[in-house]
Amino acid sequence: MSAMGLDRNRMISSFQEITGWQNVEQCVNCLEVHGWDLDHAVQTALAAHEDERDSTQRVETATERRGGEEVGSRGQARRGLLGFLSSVFGTGNRNVAERRIETEAQKFIDRFNLEHGDVHPTAQTGSFREAVDAAKREFKFLVVYLHAPYHQDTPEFLRDTLCTQVLKDFMDDNFLFWMGSLVDSEAFNVSMLLRASGFPYVAVITTTIDNQTTVCDAHEGLVSREALMNWLMNIMETQGPQLVAQRAEAEERAMDRRIREEQDLAFQQSLLEDQLREREAEEQRKVSSPCVSIRLSRWKREEEERERALREQQQAEAAARRAEEEAARNEVERLRRKEEKKELFMGPEPTGEGTSLIAIKLPDGSRLQRRFCYTDKVQAIYDFLDAFADIEFDHFDVATNMPKVIYSDRSLSIEDAGLKPQALLFVQESL
Repeated sequence: MSAMGLDRNRMISSFQEITGWQNVEQCVNCLEVHGWDLDHAVQTALAAHEDERDSTQRVETATERRGGEEVGSRGQARRGLLGFLSSVFGTGNRNVAERRIETEAQKFIDRFNLEHGDVHPTAQTGSFREAVDAAKREFKFLVVYLHAPYHQDTPEFLRDTLCTQVLKDFMDDNFLFWMGSLVDSEAFNVSMLLRASGFPYVAVITTTIDNQTTVCDAHEGLVSREALMNWLMNIMETQGPQLVAQRAEAEERAMDRRIREEQDLAFQQSLLEDQLREREAEEQRKVSSPCVSIRLSRWKREEEERERALREQQQAEAAARRAEEEAARNEVERLRRKEEKKELFMGPEPTGEGTSLIAIKLPDGSRLQRRFCYTDKVQAIYDFLDAFADIEFDHFDVATNMPKVIYSDRSLSIEDAGLKPQALLFVQESL
């Protein structure tokens, strides 16, 4: 056996003696992600153990308050992510440990941006638990990246895959993203939960129809940007309909709840009107003098004014709810159309003769460009803008500056419109 092999065996033995870990494979994984730096690996392992011990104490205390209810072992992987989140992070109010985890996550993102730049999928700034909760609320997949800073494949993965504009745009449009460094205790805990053994490590997490959090799939090892995007798109195609069904079910429950609230409100209003009529009848029977009649008339006017104000408030609230629902439906439809149009441009751009390079300057000063065939319609340019540009105008046209020509006839071909072999267009609000 080589001297290096003997040194690493001694290092593994020392690591086991200090941490109490018995699983050799887990010990090797922890040492590898820390570049065989024994001190750093031990610090991470002990910090993770401390978090786990604090969480166990919180769970045991909660059990005593419930009258001795039995709590199962936290180490059983089959309990799934929900069991892990409840035991590791605890339940109830946020505590000091959870706030420390949030600070740890934000510090890692700041450190990552400083070392590798900010061109990467937009990361959730809270804890892993908060990222899972956000994905559940928004009915989205959560992509988890475990960063192994000392792994030999990490620099190439960051340079050619994760820190690229194409992957950032794709993931920001379709996923939520959380990342953590294995030298930090929270990400190390997550790696133990997910049983990550190869790096770079990427996993996709979702919520099942019975509200359980689970791992759809995981990818271990170096992967190209194209292969990673194909893998993610396959998950969207095979398991995306489940999220759509969950969103529809949640919206239906919300609609049912609003209907019940409106029915209850109508019932209360009807009951109030009945009580008012009964009081009026009773007062009429008691009227015996002009003074009583005057007081009754004043009371009646005040009651009518209060009732009118209540009706106006209810009508305003109902109108606001309808406006919010309409805006939400319009936004969902806009995003659906945008995704459909994006699919039209997923293939490679046309090249060679018979193509025109169209550059488009957007109102915010940014630019987009793409090659189109001479035979493509002007409508294709509008579809391209709908798919890849965020334009604040509800209705817009594209035009050249000098000479000023507005291309509102979208049925013209690129060639017939004179937009060849290249053109610079500007986006302007329709008059």
